[in-house]
Amino acid sequence: RDDDAVLDADALPPTCALPLNIDAGDVPYSEASRPYRRTVFTNEDWLQHRSSTRLFGNLAGTFTSGVVRSLLTEVGAVATIGALACLWNGSIQGFEDLANVTGTPLLPGIHDVFLARLPALPFTLASPALGLLLVFRTNASYARWVESRVAWGRIVSHCRNVMRQSALWMNEDVEMDEKQRALHRVRCAAWAFPRCLAARLSGPEDELPLKAALETRLDAVSARRLMRAPNRPLQALADLSRAMNALPVDEKRRVEMDKSVILLGDALETCERIFTSPVPLVYTRHTARFLSCWLLLLPLALWEPFGTSWNHLAVVPATTLVAIFFFGIEELAVQLEEPFSILPLSKLCDSVWDGGFELYDEPENTSENTAPKVAEADAVSSRS
Repeated sequence: RDDDAVLDADALPPTCALPLNIDAGDVPYSEASRPYRRTVFTNEDWLQHRSSTRLFGNLAGTFTSGVVRSLLTEVGAVATIGALACLWNGSIQGFEDLANVTGTPLLPGIHDVFLARLPALPFTLASPALGLLLVFRTNASYARWVESRVAWGRIVSHCRNVMRQSALWMNEDVEMDEKQRALHRVRCAAWAFPRCLAARLSGPEDELPLKAALETRLDAVSARRLMRAPNRPLQALADLSRAMNALPVDEKRRVEMDKSVILLGDALETCERIFTSPVPLVYTRHTARFLSCWLLLLPLALWEPFGTSWNHLAVVPATTLVAIFFFGIEELAVQLEEPFSILPLSKLCDSVWDGGFELYDEPENTSENTAPKVAEADAVSSRS
């Protein structure tokens, strides 16, 4: 794949590797790559995801993965400390040549007490505590991602329920033109709620796309009212209630429809709670400090165990690999902690709008075309 040719996040298949040349400007790669993580799987994607060669493919992409590219600074710091430890200690004790003969030290007057080394036992004792902290950190972040996806699933479901109920429960004596206008208003209001919520959760960069989308699909008055509202999702939910109240529907059925609006309000609160309340910062920061100190000092603890390698240089790749995976676990937790910027919110909103076509458009009368097929199927069933 040519990375220069594919830069559109929506154009990349879900199982495709992230492009190498994302134009992030001053934004870190981990932040600029988040739009490319909004995966929506199809049957072909699941087949590739379950491929028998997936393990080798994942291993081959270890050093080019998005997580590793997001950790270049941290991993580079660990590798640098390992290389400096080998250089400093070699200068004190002397370097080995290719014949494994130790040469004259470059710093002969420095005692061995100043060697850059630490005992490995404290790292061994601290490892279980660090593992527990990382497990709890990732579990908390993943739980937030799951709750966010479930909340958006409820939003899509109840918006479709409102449109379905408005189409089926409208009084039969309503003229077709009036019915179509009322259904279109409900459809626009049902779509505007998730679209405004997605913009609220996406940040200021979604302001212009939101304005363009509202002005395209809503009337001018409704679009201006939503853009000026201090809480746009709440205003969109009120517009949806007004559109439902204007429907010529039986009162009991109107009460049933309002239950979906209440559940939409609950989903709105769930999204706002997750977006405004991170994992407690005292826990996040303590875990990050513990992990950073453990990994940055790890090369000093592994210097002696790798004494059989040439000039102890095996310390550098070993600690680099350990840093990739340990820092990667913490990076995964950070990526999942705020889940909305990696969820396909735009596609979920479009699914609400597209659902109106399926629910409101009258199906074509195909009874004459399907009658012979039904009769043939009945004949086959009777013979069997």
